[in-house]
Amino acid sequence: MNNDYIIYTDASADVDLSVSQSEDIGFVEMPCESDGKIFVCTGTDDDAKIKRFYADIRTGDLPKTTQITPFQYEEIFEPLLAQGKSVLYLSLSSGLSSTFESAKLAAETLNAKYENAKFYPIDSIAATGGLGIIVERMIQNRNKGLTVEENRDDLEQFKHRHYTTCYVDDLKHLHRGGRIGAATAAIGSVLKIKPIIRIMDDGTIANIDKCRGERKAIAYLAEMYAKMCDTSVDAPVYVSDADNAELAEMLAEEVKKINPNAVIRRRMLSPIIGTHLGPESVLIAFVRK
Repeated sequence: MNNDYIIYTDASADVDLSVSQSEDIGFVEMPCESDGKIFVCTGTDDDAKIKRFYADIRTGDLPKTTQITPFQYEEIFEPLLAQGKSVLYLSLSSGLSSTFESAKLAAETLNAKYENAKFYPIDSIAATGGLGIIVERMIQNRNKGLTVEENRDDLEQFKHRHYTTCYVDDLKHLHRGGRIGAATAAIGSVLKIKPIIRIMDDGTIANIDKCRGERKAIAYLAEMYAKMCDTSVDAPVYVSDADNAELAEMLAEEVKKINPNAVIRRRMLSPIIGTHLGPESVLIAFVRK
């Protein structure tokens, strides 16, 4: 049982910067490439840097993300374990990326080598703001005095409570990235139809509905919050946008109308996820009933 541990997550997580900095949350950096430019997503990038990324997507080629290898995980975390510091690491959903599998392989190697400190990766079955919600739960648990093992066990249950849904301008980025088929992608190309996607219970992405026009899409996301959110749980609501602040703020205002006590975290959508969703996307994540 280890009370001296460090919390890490993917740079693809949308974690409120003031929270991650005040609580000393670590991020595993993740690169993506577009038009020969390498963008390293650190998890602490400011809005100006992320805006430039989305501007490049609008005028350039589809960016490509790079998976983290087991060896890279070992390089990052072995120095911490060698100091006697255990690590609780929240990975991007295994339904979206192979990073969790890489982290598991690294854990097998590292945990066989060190007795007094351990590396515990967790498959979040989440992304973006869903990761942010789970990270804040990790922080609460650590601050309450839970050991790294107790925290891990709680998160394995809690992670199933996130509800993450998003409107995208169209589905071409998800299709190009191999996340959906061509027939599904065609939905967003006519009549200003805005697809609604959701991270499903198994951590994969699915197209669940469609709205005609972006304002109706925002109203739909607010309606899902009203229907699905568990307001009794002490957890924030994450609203993220791929350089579409106006509509994201509109969604945040609708959430406040529904629940004046809601704690809303506003972040720009992580470029690692924005690569696949595309510019203009707006996302909401919360704890469901």
